[in-house]
Amino acid sequence: MTLLSDNKIWVTDEELIEQLSDRGFGEETEEKILLAPEEALFLKEKRKEFPVENEDSEELSFEDLMKAFTKQDEEFPRKYVVYRDLRSRGFVVKTGFKFGSHYRVYKRGVKPGEGHAIWLVHSIPEEYDCSFQELSRAVRLAQNVRKKMIYALVDKEGDVTYYKVERFKP
Repeated sequence: MTLLSDNKIWVTDEELIEQLSDRGFGEETEEKILLAPEEALFLKEKRKEFPVENEDSEELSFEDLMKAFTKQDEEFPRKYVVYRDLRSRGFVVKTGFKFGSHYRVYKRGVKPGEGHAIWLVHSIPEEYDCSFQELSRAVRLAQNVRKKMIYALVDKEGDVTYYKVERFKP
């Protein structure tokens, strides 16, 4: 069973937990796995038989989940476009919150705990405006944790363009 409770998505089915964990989804806890909103929505979109219920045992649709997650975070739809694109390309994607970005991304075939993320990815809108200091801080932080800083620009049509920003020393 997969349950949306207090804006958290819990999976309790042992077989499903094993399948998801093997593919780099979720954070394992005692007899449960906690999915990030992006992970749950991606699974709902890609696996039509992925049931998610609310606390009243009502099944939630993709649209229901998108609405709930967007209510929580108005940037969620844009961030989800980037998450979906990266996951669809075969990367394992986890939150990058503690690194000041939206995501940390692992090489294809590498799961958290088995290796390190190679990129920090931050989703930005097409009209994004930032200072050189902001860019510099993000790049330095990424380099300090041995990762590359990637900005994922999402345009109005929902297309994603990736920009790697790095420090250059002549």
